[in-house]
Amino acid sequence: MEPSRSQYERESVQRYARDVRPHLPADVFRPTPGRLLWLPVHLAVVVAAGAVVVLGAPPWTVALACAVVAGHSWGCLGFLAHETMHHAVTRSRAVEKLVGYAGFGIYCLSPTLWVAWHNQAHHGQTGKPFADPDGFGTLRFWEKSRVVRVLETFAPGSRRVRSALFLFVWFSVHSLLVLVFHSERNGYYARVSRRTVYAESAGMLALWAGVLALVGPWSFLFVYVVPVLVANAIVMSYIATNHFLNPLTETNDPLANTLSVTAPRWLERLHLQFGYHVEHHLFPTVSGRHGPAIREVVRRLYGDRYLTMPHTRALRLLYTRPKVHEGHDVLIDPRTNARFAVLAPGDVSMPRLA
Repeated sequence: MEPSRSQYERESVQRYARDVRPHLPADVFRPTPGRLLWLPVHLAVVVAAGAVVVLGAPPWTVALACAVVAGHSWGCLGFLAHETMHHAVTRSRAVEKLVGYAGFGIYCLSPTLWVAWHNQAHHGQTGKPFADPDGFGTLRFWEKSRVVRVLETFAPGSRRVRSALFLFVWFSVHSLLVLVFHSERNGYYARVSRRTVYAESAGMLALWAGVLALVGPWSFLFVYVVPVLVANAIVMSYIATNHFLNPLTETNDPLANTLSVTAPRWLERLHLQFGYHVEHHLFPTVSGRHGPAIREVVRRLYGDRYLTMPHTRALRLLYTRPKVHEGHDVLIDPRTNARFAVLAPGDVSMPRLA
């Protein structure tokens, strides 16, 4: 019988990286500038779809189809920006910032803020209560904060009708929360320029306000509103499954606090292998294209301590399990006190606890 997760001594991400790295070829750790070819491809899709809507004045069904296609490309641009700003694609900071604007512009998310939020805070404190900005935290936090209690009702697993909106809006909402709340509480502006963050955010907002004034409300619905909903859903379908089902950890242990999800190979390539998320947390500056190679080594070294499941199964679990932690290893519905186990080695069923 496998021991429970709480019986495993947590290891640090640095320890895993030292163990795994010697088993990987040197080219895994080199930049992959070829990924930048996705930038003009997806920008061309976005521009072409917008042109059809604005210049062609098509029926709403055609406009909706164009908006969905554009939204998917915006989501893919977000994956590209994420990888590029981890220094996995190029060593040019100017190119990184340009790709960051392209990938995060639809969310009005400052690339400078993203570095402090994601690269530094999230990767540095993954799964740690209060310190990691990407989670709903503990029952104690839920009880103390009225804001968290309200936001949690939108979360998958809250069993509220409004939770159906979560995937479609949460990346945008969370970006705003980080800008006005997390950044102040967690001292992000001690590491990045507040003026730069505000200027970038305001510039993106002004851009979309200009688009609205130029094309009018009806076209704007299909040029921005529907695409941003689709883009949110694409990226959040991964982000939410990467960590929300896992235990909280005081030690940053990606084999405990992170889940990798699988999909058909063509879809994994289209989404830049973002689902290889344990692998990404082991080596954040390595391109997702090397995720399969890293996975082979991790599985060989650590067996079923490596957590993975199909993306569709992870999404089903996401909507049947609460998002608030009681302690570190139990998920609890704060309104019914129903308790569920977090993901554990060799067990992806997450049983309900008595």
